[in-house]
Amino acid sequence: MQLAVGCAISALAVYYLLRQVALDQLGQVLTHSQPLAIALLVLTVMGSLITRAARWQVYFLPHHRVPFGPAFGTLSISYMASTFLPFRAGELIRALFLGQRQNLAVPRVVGTIVLEKLFDFLAIGVMLLALVLLTPLPSAALAAGISIASVILLGFGFVVALAIWRAPTLALVERLERVLPFSLGPRLKLSLSVRQFAQGTDSLREGGLWVQLLFWTTLTWIFSVASGWAGTQAVGINAGLPVLLFLTVITSTGQAVPSSPGYVGVYHAAATFALTSFGFDPALALGSAILTHAFSYGSLVIVGLLALWTGGYTLSDLLVGVRRPAAATSS
Repeated sequence: MQLAVGCAISALAVYYLLRQVALDQLGQVLTHSQPLAIALLVLTVMGSLITRAARWQVYFLPHHRVPFGPAFGTLSISYMASTFLPFRAGELIRALFLGQRQNLAVPRVVGTIVLEKLFDFLAIGVMLLALVLLTPLPSAALAAGISIASVILLGFGFVVALAIWRAPTLALVERLERVLPFSLGPRLKLSLSVRQFAQGTDSLREGGLWVQLLFWTTLTWIFSVASGWAGTQAVGINAGLPVLLFLTVITSTGQAVPSSPGYVGVYHAAATFALTSFGFDPALALGSAILTHAFSYGSLVIVGLLALWTGGYTLSDLLVGVRRPAAATSS
């Protein structure tokens, strides 16, 4: 059902965009795209992939040191898988593959992935703040931005509390589990889930690791903004920093919208909306979205397939989830 809804939303997004832009105009934009800017786009995507892998290593510290090669390879495979498989299956594959290769419990790996997402949300919150400071926004957009930033800070604060003040935070979760109506707490196994997730927050107990995490997160999102810049330059759009920040925030948060595998249609609609909101031509905006999506996901697929091959996996392993039927064990 969820897959059908996602595909329907993607189809509606594509239909809406094609109603807004004439195909001959779009064709002219694409045929006159700049090869150098496209090459820079691919380089920024690869840079982001490398920095994400380097950051993922830090989440396992101080108890376990994951080599860069397995981290980069597994991350590449997961992004490639998410392009083709529904329900964001790439994240599950990432946890299973790395857990198997590094002899780590899958919940431990999942905890680091959730923590990774929270740091990304923190970066989005910072970009929202910068956007508010740099650009006068409509009251509705300002209220939405403040609401999103508040939720991000609240969630991040809980994770920090779970890492630094683990015992009292877990006790608070256990009390919450007991008072939730309709026995939702025990049904959801809230306390157990939070305890398992807490295993992935040990890196936040080390001040030196905080510096590394913030450094790699900042570098990762600089590459993301640079990807947007390269994608707009490819079609002749000269976008300033506020435009690029808005484009990055909208396309990143838009991933929460159900869509077909590969974020088809929804990404293009989000990117086109972001650029046309600043007065850019819809044909140029959609052309930029198509090029950015095609070369970003295309390069990730190529690197993912190479990682799959060099790692000794096959395409069927993606469908099964693990290379062998044995479950990942704890470290």
